[in-house]
Amino acid sequence: MMRVAYLCADPGVPVFGTKGSSVHVQEIVRAWQGAGATVTVYCTRRGTDCPADLAGLDVVEIRPDSAPGPDRERAVEDAALALADEVLRHGCGLIYERYSLFSPALSVVASILNVPAVLEVNAPLIEEQQRYRQLLDVKKAETILRRNARTADVVACVSQPVVRWVRDRAPTARTVLAPNGVNVERITARRPGRRNPDHLTVAFVGTLKPWHGVPALLYAVALANAQTAEKDQRWSVKIIGDGPGRADLERLAATLGVETDFAGAVPPAAVPGLLQECDAAAAPYPPEADGEDDYFSPLKVYEYMAAAMPIIASAEGQIPSIVEDGRTGILVPPGELESLAAALTSLAGDPALRERLGAEARHDAVERFSWNGVLGRIIAALPPGRKVALR
Repeated sequence: MMRVAYLCADPGVPVFGTKGSSVHVQEIVRAWQGAGATVTVYCTRRGTDCPADLAGLDVVEIRPDSAPGPDRERAVEDAALALADEVLRHGCGLIYERYSLFSPALSVVASILNVPAVLEVNAPLIEEQQRYRQLLDVKKAETILRRNARTADVVACVSQPVVRWVRDRAPTARTVLAPNGVNVERITARRPGRRNPDHLTVAFVGTLKPWHGVPALLYAVALANAQTAEKDQRWSVKIIGDGPGRADLERLAATLGVETDFAGAVPPAAVPGLLQECDAAAAPYPPEADGEDDYFSPLKVYEYMAAAMPIIASAEGQIPSIVEDGRTGILVPPGELESLAAALTSLAGDPALRERLGAEARHDAVERFSWNGVLGRIIAALPPGRKVALR
């Protein structure tokens, strides 16, 4: 049986947490297990929200020392190297690392054990760290990324902008486009019909940060509600997630008079039940900034599809390749409140449209966007002579 070492040295990604990154870790582990592999996870942050089906997962945790500034960056590197030592001690048939700043683990393990290696890149972390947090040793971060990307047999990238970002730094890297997926067994189809006879509810799932566009959703709901005389066609909002923008969003919702339920951060297993309480779901991303690519592969959209939700989403980044306008959802120009409000009004007045969009979205989730399919694309990209034998 293939033994896979899954490594994540990013202290901001708890293996068992409520973040989208945590969901990604768990689903890739499940996909490997479903393919017949034995998986051990090596991480710097285990987390506390372990789902029942992963309770027996072997997890090795080595936390970085708490330190400020450049010492913090060195502490992450030291922890990653300690995790690599653990992988070497246990052995593996394949090393799979979620790209983290300052982790050279993949290049160390793959070089010593001479096993197939997959580097998964979910975002241009160097630029992210510089823009939103602090990155002191840029040169080392770039060097480690290049070394890992050149060593890996496959660099799995969630979007074309991420593919370009990797190739700009490591032109010889063997990249494969592997957008995110969804677990259609964990997220089941929403029941047909209204949730509440008095009003409709639109859901948003995600971290409350500026690039998710949640203020636009609140403004659009206020606009749509002001334009309808039918009380039972007005919208409330359910926000599933937490983050630094929550207080501002609570104030905005109160100012606009939009009834909003802030569910907070919940375990991934709780998300499907909360979506069942809603009539539609939104991914209201704002327009991309000048000179920047929208590199995201939106987990929330795949989850909405699996839940058979009628979706309203910005025609931004990867979304138009996921949601087919008029068949599996309604696409709107990013940042255009009137278009977002009009989409809400259209769904409010047409129950048959809501059910048809949701059913088609569920169909695509099952047929096109499974995590098993994501892993299958990655495995298929391994070069000849480095293929792995799985069930």
